[in-house]
Amino acid sequence: MREYWRPSALVLALLFTSCGQDDSDRTADEPWLDRIELLIIDSIGVERGDSEYVFSAIGDVCFGDQDEILVLDQAGSHIRAFSKTGDFITRISGSGNGPGELSMPLSLSCLGDGRIFVLDPLSNSYEIFDGSDYSHLEEVAVWGNNPPMYPWGLDGEYYLGLKFEMDQTDGSMTGISTLGRFIMGEADPLVIYYRDEFPVDLADLGLFVKNMLRSLVFTGDRNGRIFFSEMSTLNYEVLALGTDGTELFRITADLDPVSRTSEEMDEEKVYMEQWVSRMGGMGGMPIEWNPEPFRWMITGLGVDAQERLWVQRGTELMPVFDVFDMTGERLFSARFPMEGLSWKFHIESRGMLAWEEDPKSGVQKVYIIEEP
Repeated sequence: MREYWRPSALVLALLFTSCGQDDSDRTADEPWLDRIELLIIDSIGVERGDSEYVFSAIGDVCFGDQDEILVLDQAGSHIRAFSKTGDFITRISGSGNGPGELSMPLSLSCLGDGRIFVLDPLSNSYEIFDGSDYSHLEEVAVWGNNPPMYPWGLDGEYYLGLKFEMDQTDGSMTGISTLGRFIMGEADPLVIYYRDEFPVDLADLGLFVKNMLRSLVFTGDRNGRIFFSEMSTLNYEVLALGTDGTELFRITADLDPVSRTSEEMDEEKVYMEQWVSRMGGMGGMPIEWNPEPFRWMITGLGVDAQERLWVQRGTELMPVFDVFDMTGERLFSARFPMEGLSWKFHIESRGMLAWEEDPKSGVQKVYIIEEP
């Protein structure tokens, strides 16, 4: 059961814890063949050499309040700060269980007021750092389990997050996903934009993890606007909402589903099973990941400095974006000039960044992109 854009002060019980390519890969009825090519300005990262430029496993990236580039090294349990020209500045935090230390950080973001916050799900908390001197400010641990996932800083001290919980009634278990507007320091969302319920079968933990991790892509901007899309292999649709949940516009496109190769599915299966194990697993229980037979229609969203909405497709062998204005009218499409289906992008008012989650070379880099 899905519900959309519900302005609410509902208190939730806390119970539980890509793509342009060559013409041969396009579908026959592709509606937007015209594409500009994005320009890579610079990159951060090396295979060997200075250790500050060698990444173990990039979990997330974002821009700091001083326009610096922040890179979350998940395996190293720390953040590295670089200038916009790629020069190393400092490390923030480190591995451990003490104040300001990280266990297995998952994502990174900045609030509108400049503070940096890191989601550390193993400690059920956010670690908050000063955006000026990078000192540790506080730990926010107001959830019994499972803090909101993939948080994205909005205006002031507000952020967008996806909260997961479980409900057990009459012997059956139901998973609940809620996308909401949160204020830092409080457990419950101020506004609920989306709510989905799904049955949970503990005999199929792979499906449970997929419902948690592959249900939505979303972003927001400093004006408090919200943009999200249900992850689907069949439908291309994005909803834009105001702060209070009022629908601003809706984007749809008629695209054919694109089949995945057996190699793509095998690589995803290995990567995801290893990723879940690295993140602490499911209480020691192994999962079997069953990849979708088709590619995802939409895999990412972002809003740039010119208030244009970037919609990343997952249907092609190189990342492709469809770019829209704030009425939902398409302005142009663009492609990122490097192949791979595991590319991630961070697009916001301070700039555009890219990194490959699972590069074939094994060497991760952060790429700085010129905003067209």
